[in-house]
Amino acid sequence: MTGPPTVRVSLTSRAENVALIRAVLTGLAEVVEFASALDDIKVAVSEACNNVVVHAYGDGDGALEVDISLLPGELEVVVRDYGGGIASDNQPDGDLRGESQHGGLGLTVIQALADRVALRGGDPHGTEVVMGFAVPTLVDLPETEREQVDIAGFEALAAEGDAVQIAIAPAALGSAVLSRVVSATAARAGFSIDRLSDAQLVVDALTAHIEPALSGPGISIGLDVGMRKLEMEIGPLKPGGSRTAVAESSIEGVGPLIEHLADEVLVRTVGPEEVLKLVLVDKRPRGGSAQP
Repeated sequence: MTGPPTVRVSLTSRAENVALIRAVLTGLAEVVEFASALDDIKVAVSEACNNVVVHAYGDGDGALEVDISLLPGELEVVVRDYGGGIASDNQPDGDLRGESQHGGLGLTVIQALADRVALRGGDPHGTEVVMGFAVPTLVDLPETEREQVDIAGFEALAAEGDAVQIAIAPAALGSAVLSRVVSATAARAGFSIDRLSDAQLVVDALTAHIEPALSGPGISIGLDVGMRKLEMEIGPLKPGGSRTAVAESSIEGVGPLIEHLADEVLVRTVGPEEVLKLVLVDKRPRGGSAQP
């Protein structure tokens, strides 16, 4: 693959985060036709992520990155760690053959489900598991725009700690992906059904209107989950883009939906660009109405 990935997900290598990767793949499949390959893709990618969770950082945890690239006739997924990883014996780079002493049956499952598998790098410098899946001819992405997007540069938008950061280019692919991930993180925060619905409405309103406010063709969102609290940072936006994105969410009789549903709407600058920060808190007692 040349150029940046279509989607990059950065999170902590914890078991519960593997479900978020599956949510990304499911959301992407709503926009791009994977035909019958989706289940195999989710299983293989989950196995690669689980191997990072179990083996890459010993008893601790560290960074887990997943790059997803839509290529002609193929979906490429790269699962990356910066620890011991799942390097194969005497084969730190190239085609993956046999079973690694670290990966065990997980690598056998990946080989069975993916059309091509390779390892790059190795202990102690981290490992990349590269998987290719044959899929129908995918959407015609504007390759010149993808080359202009430095997805790695979006990482400054993510909060520290257990935050999840997702960058997508072009931004038009982001609606279904971000809706599923925000729903999953809101559920993890312990949101009531009503407040979870609010979180979905907020992200749907954003993705429906934010493209003209973006400073480039890509969108990045950082998610930080607390107890009944969800923080979102969205960017990079043009100067004044935050105000435009919020205003465009207006509905008759309510006003800007984002301001109506979010507990806080904040704007900060990163160089010449803006980042829109939204905070949603669930103040409802479980099973009841909102507290006064």
